[in-house]
Amino acid sequence: MNDADLGRMLRAGATRFEAPTRLSRAIGSALRDSERPAIDRSVARRARAWLPWARIATAFAAGLAVAWLSTSLLWTRDASDRLTDEAVADHVRALMANHLADVASSDQHTVKPWFDGRLIYSPPVPDLAAAAFPLTGGRLDYLDGRTVAALVYRHRLHVINVFVWPDAKACTPTASAKDGYNVVGWCDNGMRFLSVSDLNGEELSRFVQLFRQQG
Repeated sequence: MNDADLGRMLRAGATRFEAPTRLSRAIGSALRDSERPAIDRSVARRARAWLPWARIATAFAAGLAVAWLSTSLLWTRDASDRLTDEAVADHVRALMANHLADVASSDQHTVKPWFDGRLIYSPPVPDLAAAAFPLTGGRLDYLDGRTVAALVYRHRLHVINVFVWPDAKACTPTASAKDGYNVVGWCDNGMRFLSVSDLNGEELSRFVQLFRQQG
């Protein structure tokens, strides 16, 4: 019997065993891992080394964002407080100097035209006498670094100054108090308004509502 005959006989009569599926998968996975390029493991090590720094950078960026937002909100609040302070100071100065009006009239058709040629805009001058807030006049004043219109209304013995100037930016209505005076601010139709009075907050808010409805 030669070698070829012996090989055929062994192949025909030998018992064969097939590896279990789980064992085959485990061996295949181990072979694939062993063939993965060494550079992949190097990249993974570098990524793990950079991970703490990435976390620090992320935290730093978040801190900067919070600081910027806080500064922005603080600046906005400071600007609003400054306007309130200026408006109250103008209101008190007009009362102390007994100079509430450059044009004294309860007629809106007299007060409104008076501003023509004195300002580059025309403020609304609603007639609120029927609601117990009669117009008594208007004047020029200085607020927020500019000349503005000041409309003067009364409610019983209380004086209400309404400062008006152009402002294209939208604004959120505000209500605050300073030295016993209430201040309500709002924006309408490209104009900004600040009303100041020693009226209580509820009555001043009612006046502002009527002014906005008829202005």
